[in-house]
Amino acid sequence: MDSRLRGATLGLMALPLLAISAESYGQPATARPAARVNASQSAPNERTKGFMLGAHVVAAPGVTLGGGVFENSYTTSFGAGAGLMLGYGFNRVLSSYVSFDFARQNPKASDPIRGSFGLGHLEIGARANLALGMANSVPYLSASFGQRSLGARTVDDDGNEADVTMQGRMVGLGIGVEHFFSPTMSLDGGLQFGFGKFDHLTMAGRELTLSMDETTSTRLRIGITWRPCVSAPCAKR
Repeated sequence: MDSRLRGATLGLMALPLLAISAESYGQPATARPAARVNASQSAPNERTKGFMLGAHVVAAPGVTLGGGVFENSYTTSFGAGAGLMLGYGFNRVLSSYVSFDFARQNPKASDPIRGSFGLGHLEIGARANLALGMANSVPYLSASFGQRSLGARTVDDDGNEADVTMQGRMVGLGIGVEHFFSPTMSLDGGLQFGFGKFDHLTMAGRELTLSMDETTSTRLRIGITWRPCVSAPCAKR
């Protein structure tokens, strides 16, 4: 009886030790995969640091001009173009950039003014990456300010030609996603909106200040971004 009581007492005393041993034995096995997952999720964000250079194509559906010299609204039609971007990533979240793009814009067939218009955007802005835990893709939001211009050599119904340029300041907002397909290269696409007025007109060498209505320009952009391989995670790949 005493021997059985002593055995039961020793068994009860050993249970906490077995539980502690089992917990300490199982912990590394569950922590290691989590560490591997976190490393794979943060790798793309690590690659957003440092200098970046991008080239892209743009598609612009057109802009509508109203007020000022226009008795009625004037709308250009869809056109395509290209652009360049130079930027720097300060950390995994925030980066700054300067970009320029130019897209062709054609007047509508029913308009009395004929010619080939060009819509240009020169911007300086900031980009904030969104940490959504995606393996190779980094969504982002962007905000910018800069200058827009719309220029053309126009021909009216009487055959008169004139060089016309309208420009004005703008504020831009955008959303996009960058998908890394190599340690230094990514596919970068997004949608950008520009808000402002074309309040400065240059026509046949004369400059005028206009009172124009607010105009929104929309651009769909897709291209390639390159970054030098300088970080440790990049160099190991």
